[in-house]
Amino acid sequence: MRRVDRELETIALTQASWRVCDARLPDDDGTRLLAYVEQIDDHVETLWMWPNAGECTTTASLDLALSAILERLLARRILLEAS
Repeated sequence: MRRVDRELETIALTQASWRVCDARLPDDDGTRLLAYVEQIDDHVETLWMWPNAGECTTTASLDLALSAILERLLARRILLEAS
């Protein structure tokens, strides 16, 4: 599965794991990668690459994980616009 919308690009790495990127940035931009997401039994783990690389959070579904990633992405954009 590869899903691209206005904000996020979600690329399947396996049947149960995904790489999530900022769809607005070019492929060669190192800050494009936002998180890795993996379905594990009854929950989804998100390994963040921004803002705290290595931070791991847990949600109940892929949709909730993507919502959390989108929230952080929008917060990052607000921070960048303010500087």
